[in-house]
Amino acid sequence: MTKHALKPSDRPLLMPPSASASFDAPGLRVEIRPGVPAVAEVSGDVDIATAPQLCETLLLAVQRYGPSISVDLQGVTFLDCAGVNALLVTARGARLEGGHLHVTRWSARAWRVITLVGLQDLFS
Repeated sequence: MTKHALKPSDRPLLMPPSASASFDAPGLRVEIRPGVPAVAEVSGDVDIATAPQLCETLLLAVQRYGPSISVDLQGVTFLDCAGVNALLVTARGARLEGGHLHVTRWSARAWRVITLVGLQDLFS
């Protein structure tokens, strides 16, 4: 039995390049607005249950709209290490494409976690 990898052209188009998109999961909402850079508004809990979807959505936005992305975390009510990791993975993916991830606004809870782990300079 052989496995066949999907070529990029075989993958379904999840987000039209010119339209805004959103992702809703229990406890998390991510809305992507195209632009230069694209803007992702995140609200709700970013934890072990929702961080993989956040990371996938942000990386897809980088792929669809360009290598730089601005992330608004003003609506984040909870952020754990899985959420921090999702931001780090997205930042790395953006850098590998020649762009960057920039957090434009923080909720107090998200900012506290980021400063506790010493990552505030990475996202500003």
